[in-house]
Amino acid sequence: MLAFAWRWQDAGDSLSTDLSKRLASSLCAGIGGHASHVQMGQIHWAFRPLRSDLKTRSWKPSVLPDGRIVAFHGYFDNADAIAKQLGADPDDLTGLYGFAVQRWGDEANRRIIGEYVAIIADPARGSVQLARSPLRGPPLHYFHDDNLIAAASVPRALFAAGVEQRLNERRLGDSALINFTNREESWFEGVSRVPTDCVIQLEPGRPRVLRKYYDLLSMPNVRLKSDAEYLARASELLDEGVRSCMAGFKRPGSTLSAGLDTPQVAVRALAALPAGEKLPTFTFHPEPGYDGREEPNALGNERPFVEAFAAMHPGLEPHFTANEGYGHDHRWRDFFHLMGGAPSGLTNMYVFHGLLTEAAKAKCDVLLLAEWGNFSFSDQGAWGFVEYLLRGNLRQLWLALTRLQRDDRSIAWRFLIRTASAFLPGPLWRLAKRRYWRGGPPLLELMQPLSKAYRASSGADARLKASGLEIERYQPWSRRHAQRLLFMTDDAEGAEIYQAFEQMYGVAMRDPTAYRPFVEFCFGLPVKMFMRDGQTRWLAKEMAKGNMPEEQRVNARNGRWDADWHLRMGRKRKEYLAEIDEISKDSRISEMLDLPRLRSVLEDWPSETPVDPQDYFTREFAVPRGLMTARFVKYVERSND
Repeated sequence: MLAFAWRWQDAGDSLSTDLSKRLASSLCAGIGGHASHVQMGQIHWAFRPLRSDLKTRSWKPSVLPDGRIVAFHGYFDNADAIAKQLGADPDDLTGLYGFAVQRWGDEANRRIIGEYVAIIADPARGSVQLARSPLRGPPLHYFHDDNLIAAASVPRALFAAGVEQRLNERRLGDSALINFTNREESWFEGVSRVPTDCVIQLEPGRPRVLRKYYDLLSMPNVRLKSDAEYLARASELLDEGVRSCMAGFKRPGSTLSAGLDTPQVAVRALAALPAGEKLPTFTFHPEPGYDGREEPNALGNERPFVEAFAAMHPGLEPHFTANEGYGHDHRWRDFFHLMGGAPSGLTNMYVFHGLLTEAAKAKCDVLLLAEWGNFSFSDQGAWGFVEYLLRGNLRQLWLALTRLQRDDRSIAWRFLIRTASAFLPGPLWRLAKRRYWRGGPPLLELMQPLSKAYRASSGADARLKASGLEIERYQPWSRRHAQRLLFMTDDAEGAEIYQAFEQMYGVAMRDPTAYRPFVEFCFGLPVKMFMRDGQTRWLAKEMAKGNMPEEQRVNARNGRWDADWHLRMGRKRKEYLAEIDEISKDSRISEMLDLPRLRSVLEDWPSETPVDPQDYFTREFAVPRGLMTARFVKYVERSND
């Protein structure tokens, strides 16, 4: 992790004394380890690697021939290629990044493949440039005014530099409504986030200048001669991504589910290991006591599929965790400190505690994910329902509608819901949805914890409406439209969440399905590679032929992330009710939350797991999100006290 501070008018006051040391201490606060620190004139730097070694203990920024100072955090996938073009050292990523920017400017960030953030300070001009890689990258937060600029991987380092810690209630309300469309907003007033794909220029006395140097949605179409060529190229690029994510690590491991994505990563990672070496895999499943109830299209326990898959590949070393004893609120306070936020999705991420605990026990130094699989090669191709109609390919539309699995409605209803309703304006679509094909309140109303009065007074409702975000409506007309809809909320602070897990467990997390050449290839593919002859996820299923059991390959059920929520929350129900009683005594927080609704669903606790979203969304989602919101507000305000 990086931290940087530059006091524009540094007169040797108390805030400037030992500032680099304070930055280093802040990076280690709560997790230990060692952070290097350097002062270069008025500019202060600190760096903490995920795991300390002798090389990183002597870390310092690079100084370019023109006097600019560069710091880099992350990794290159193509360091050798970039170094060859520049005649530079491929092992010195900081220097390599600096030379690339010196040669190519913003174009350097398009040429470099990897996940990173970088800071370039120019003492001569009194300016700072912050950059974050395309698609994904570690977080980078910053503050600047007429006296100070500070940037860091985590907000706590900004506070160590003298930035006041003041809660940003806009982010609080937006997160509760799953509105992450403002990519620069943070949880603290005056603190901003650097978006992916962007460079930010800062100078004293001037507003920030943001340049978006990369646009994934502008990638050209990919058209090859045959299915065999598409499959071969997709396989080749995914292999490259797996090898890139494993590079530099001694003991890789992989998450493994019953789906199509993580198994593809695991088998390719296994093939990339030296002969005879095992690949540890990590799978979560429900706790003992789970009643097994699940929605019709859900798969609550993925372990049997994973065991069958592992038996097919003896080189895999499967590990399983039921996350025994963990609640949705496990280590929330640590997250508040480590990530400086409380995004709504955090409440369902407790399963990673078990996965990373087991990975650390197995001495893995990197855990491979496949979070971008659904965005890239295993997309369902849902835009095909409309695109086939608009292009007049009625045969493919008919097959897509008639071969839908787990949909017992008439063909006419399927057409209306999947195709025709895509052309309705928002108000009419919401009316039709409520009256004709799903009664009850919108699911967002059920899963968010805020009171109606606070949503209105805080502006959260108005910002959600202005954003154009419709959480429940995913009716793309084309591949590009689908991509725009998928990325409206950026990553919902997933980068901050994963970085916090890395701090907790010391295990890096990499996603080969987010390897940029692979993503760009998949984003340019035609609809037939994803929805064909009534089969969705066509590309992923074809790539899986021969390397997973057929029952798993054709399985249409989706893994149920939080299947045993009823069991986990049920045993803490009385604690949560007592906590709501305490929250109700705080007039400010109790005005934010719809406490009567949260209390009522905890008091009226069903004896078995509900499977209708209208019955369980408030319990599974709104209750923990309400509690987390209250705890984060108290955490920030007590920290200030």
